[in-house]
Amino acid sequence: MTSTSLKLFESLPIEPIIVIVERVASYSLEDSVKLCSRFLNEVGNERSVYQKVTLAIFPTEPTWTTYQHVVSFINICIASENLEVLYRKGMFDFFNRNNPTALRMVKRTAEGGHRGAEYVLVVILKFEGGISMREDLMYIANMKKICH
Repeated sequence: MTSTSLKLFESLPIEPIIVIVERVASYSLEDSVKLCSRFLNEVGNERSVYQKVTLAIFPTEPTWTTYQHVVSFINICIASENLEVLYRKGMFDFFNRNNPTALRMVKRTAEGGHRGAEYVLVVILKFEGGISMREDLMYIANMKKICH
């Protein structure tokens, strides 16, 4: 950005700029919006941006846990209640680490509106004997209504 356009951009109210950065983050983690200026770097560190950042480029199996900077990023996303990050971590911990808190994480994600987490939670609870067939069917029927 040129100095003039950057100053003009920085003079805008912060709320619409945060919305723009959230939108960019929700489509691609690769965008270097935070590298454009110190101002955008600060905006990019808003909690709401981390709530919406996408994990589309991350591998589904968390081989990234070996990289400390990625672990730090994931932890910030978890603290910011990013539904996709919570869902992935909950699923990984449930199936690979036998972590007793993992199912609570998936449930929290489902309660936040993550459709995949809702479905998986019903299936897991059904196989663990946690809900009746009637509750199971009602839950799935309700999901179907919401999705259409």
